[in-house]
Amino acid sequence: MLVILLGSAVGIAAGTFLAVWLPTMKATHTTFGDFLTGAFGGQRYVRILMIGEDDTARRSKNGNGLSDTLVVLALDTQTKEIRALSIPRDTRVEIPGHGICKINSAHVYGGPQLTKQVVQDLLGVPIEKYVKTNTHGLRGIVDLVGGVYIKVDKDMHYVDRHGGLYINLKASPEKQLLNGKQAEGYVRFRHDKYGDSGYEIINGKKVPAGRIARQQIFLRALANRILSLPTKRERARVLETAYNRGYVVSDLNMKDWDGLADFFKDIKPENITMEVLPGRPGMIGRVSYWLPDTKQLAQVVSVTLLFQEPNPKVEVLNGSGVAGAAKKIADQLIDAGYEVTRTDNAPKSDYYQSQIITRKGKTEAVMRLAKLIGCDLIIEDGAQKKSGPDVTVIVGKRNAYH
Repeated sequence: MLVILLGSAVGIAAGTFLAVWLPTMKATHTTFGDFLTGAFGGQRYVRILMIGEDDTARRSKNGNGLSDTLVVLALDTQTKEIRALSIPRDTRVEIPGHGICKINSAHVYGGPQLTKQVVQDLLGVPIEKYVKTNTHGLRGIVDLVGGVYIKVDKDMHYVDRHGGLYINLKASPEKQLLNGKQAEGYVRFRHDKYGDSGYEIINGKKVPAGRIARQQIFLRALANRILSLPTKRERARVLETAYNRGYVVSDLNMKDWDGLADFFKDIKPENITMEVLPGRPGMIGRVSYWLPDTKQLAQVVSVTLLFQEPNPKVEVLNGSGVAGAAKKIADQLIDAGYEVTRTDNAPKSDYYQSQIITRKGKTEAVMRLAKLIGCDLIIEDGAQKKSGPDVTVIVGKRNAYH
């Protein structure tokens, strides 16, 4: 009964998946509402940090390895939407008590709890729970289901004797059945020009490439493989074995996972929206990092993890007659994650009160914009334009001086 849940959320990378706690399961049926009340206090939006740990734990004094993969899974319990945000392992962050580090070090210093705290600080949103697995768990769960079918689009060769990682995959136009060790190599390979995250041009379009893109392919491949098992009994046996062998660790304390399975039963893995933490690779002090783009981050987090509408495209026109008034408002909007397409002068300069002209209606995103700049006058323009801004802000004297 939990196969749909696992099939939807498993293995975004390095075997990471939303796991079951078999001892808490009850024979009686529990509604999803009952589950939420018990586990998350009836919240509409639930965020779960999924951690994939590498093999370095054996060399750590406290038994914690680096987090090879971090993914925040967000659930909208009303609309049954699932969205995910991947965080590159080299993301530059501040770790309490340890200064500026790569985010994967947080797990070494303080395990899942410190990792969760650092992710919350980075994203500015609360993370309710976590689920952790490691490379041993990845190999184990893949082998339990008889391997996964994945198209390997390029030769992948890499040897790390110290870390015990040996990757040797050959490209093929057809899908290959990868065993656990091969699947681990597929999701961990990052030694090409795309690294963790990048883009390649295919048929004139930018297509995500690199390790995180492969992790997302693996998610769907593993989910489909579990769902292809012919009987519920076989699926249940996979879950029970995965739990008993310690492939997963979590702070989830569920009364009845049957209720959560109700949530996932109509979800298809291919419908899960996935994003990558916006940023760019860079060197600081001879150390390579993934440098977050804080301006883009606000927009990605609001849409992916808070389920808010995307911010509209905005043009800002100066109708106050005060030099620099439009730029001041435009800078304020850019800092808040809005895309300002143009700043210019309005046709006249005698506006006292600012106004917002919206071609998208009084949506939640437009109302947030109005509140941000302190504008009460919102005018709806019914003309639908195929190009141009969604919203025009005309700055009046009242806003120009405040």
